[in-house]
Amino acid sequence: MKGSTLAGAVAASALALAGCGGGDSRELPAVVLPALDGSDGLDVGALAGPAVINVWATWCTPCLAELPDFQRVSEESPDFRFVGVDATGFDDDGESVEFLADLGVTYPQYVDPDGEFAAEVEITELPATLVVDADGKVAYFHQGQVSYDDLTDQLVDL
Repeated sequence: MKGSTLAGAVAASALALAGCGGGDSRELPAVVLPALDGSDGLDVGALAGPAVINVWATWCTPCLAELPDFQRVSEESPDFRFVGVDATGFDDDGESVEFLADLGVTYPQYVDPDGEFAAEVEITELPATLVVDADGKVAYFHQGQVSYDDLTDQLVDL
């Protein structure tokens, strides 16, 4: 899904789950996301926790603000797997790769080209963050920017 299409869907949604927090416990959908760098894709439904999934887009200002914090937390939390999901679509022109490089983000990145993952987990606002527990259940779901302190607090709670 192209950024403008997702942006329209986000803006049009009256069922936003904005700010939903802990206690979610839903399962991740069986969606395979291609890797942004062309390596093996990710079967999200088989993702073993503890893990953090951050859904972002190049056109998303709050995403730009929070991605360096996610990188920092990923470096400080080796017991957690960090996964980025580019909601922009395929990176045909290298914009997403350059965007991440400029921010110093190094954890694995995948692409949600058709918005299937976003639809399955009911993402209506970017950025979106999911924290997955050891059982593979979503323990925390938040739409909107997450601060360094809020993210580290969620990880301590697992």
